[in-house]
Amino acid sequence: MTERPGGALIGAALGLFFLHAAALADVPVFANGDQPAEGRVTVQLEEMWRIGGEDDEETLLGVVNQVLTDDGGNIYLLDIQLVEVQVFDPEGNYVRSLGKRGDGPGEVRNAFGALFLPDGNLGLIQGFPGRIVKVDLEGLPAGEMRPGGDDPSAGGFFVLRSAASVGNQLVLGGMKITRGDNSRTANHFIAAHGPDGLETARYMEKTTVRDFGRLEISEKKEFFPVQGGWALGQDGRVYVGPARNEYKIDVYGPGGDHQNTITRKYESWKRTSAETERARELMMPYRRRNRNSINIVVEPTERDILSMRVDPEGNLWVLPSRGTREQEEGIHSTWDVFDSTGTFVRQVAFACEGDGQKDTLFFPGGGLAVLVREHAEAMFAFLGRGADNPEDQDEDAEARPLEVICYKILP
Repeated sequence: MTERPGGALIGAALGLFFLHAAALADVPVFANGDQPAEGRVTVQLEEMWRIGGEDDEETLLGVVNQVLTDDGGNIYLLDIQLVEVQVFDPEGNYVRSLGKRGDGPGEVRNAFGALFLPDGNLGLIQGFPGRIVKVDLEGLPAGEMRPGGDDPSAGGFFVLRSAASVGNQLVLGGMKITRGDNSRTANHFIAAHGPDGLETARYMEKTTVRDFGRLEISEKKEFFPVQGGWALGQDGRVYVGPARNEYKIDVYGPGGDHQNTITRKYESWKRTSAETERARELMMPYRRRNRNSINIVVEPTERDILSMRVDPEGNLWVLPSRGTREQEEGIHSTWDVFDSTGTFVRQVAFACEGDGQKDTLFFPGGGLAVLVREHAEAMFAFLGRGADNPEDQDEDAEARPLEVICYKILP
């Protein structure tokens, strides 16, 4: 096992476990303590413009769930309820909308993500059936990619939940669902795909089975880090948080080789009764008639890692469960930062308006941060209180008015 500067010494038994695991996989484990080597800093966010909210009668927003930016500083807001990407210039003026709901060229039934593709087009991630629909930056159809194949007779459902692209590398997160006589099997994956849609490398996979005759939905057993639990770096490395109740990050090379593992000493956040009940609702299928017969098993703690991203310098930013809770006044959230070697170097607190539990801060790049106010409640309503199956998705759910605030990250 390899210790990094600032890492805590751990007990002999745990150390032997990690040493054994690393030896078996020939992978170094970088074990960090609970305090960063360079301490904690606060970063101020300077407002540039805002749209939406109760007082804005000109802007129509549904549920904004992803934010992108281009080299010109334009902001792209993926609205998963309106099923379109709204584009705003650097001053916050509306430019155009890309994509729309439908089955025709340049259209999607649902949109779980958006990304800029290697060919310069914008890709819209349709969750089910899983495909990437391409449009150019003027909104014209530019083709599509079907990573799950084109033959529906092959059986099963191919579902996409997340995607990222750097250079010529495209990484997708999703699952292939097959049904038995009284069961459902889901093969979850995070994998690289080529421009032809074929898989080229697999970073993580997991198989879960639901027996409809004795239905139990377990938050821990069914956990897979497909949303918020992985990130793609500029160098092509993929970072995956494989365990729900563990602060652990596996680092893979572009070709799928497991290069190292990063850990940090961390105390999981114990859920309140209200948080436990909300988690239970999120696990409950929305439209299932026999809801009361389902045994929902939720964890007593929140998942340790909520979100990850990699900056252009190769630093890994991790938002832990405590990073949005019990924050000082004026602080939205606090992130853990690891350098490219896996060392826990600092914590960064972002100062702006909003509540980290209710409002989500996105970092599209270009020195910008975008706050979506009321995001958590809007997502809760849109997902129909836990519709995790394609058949259960409630796309017409009513969402509360959102407000989007674009900030400049000050040095």
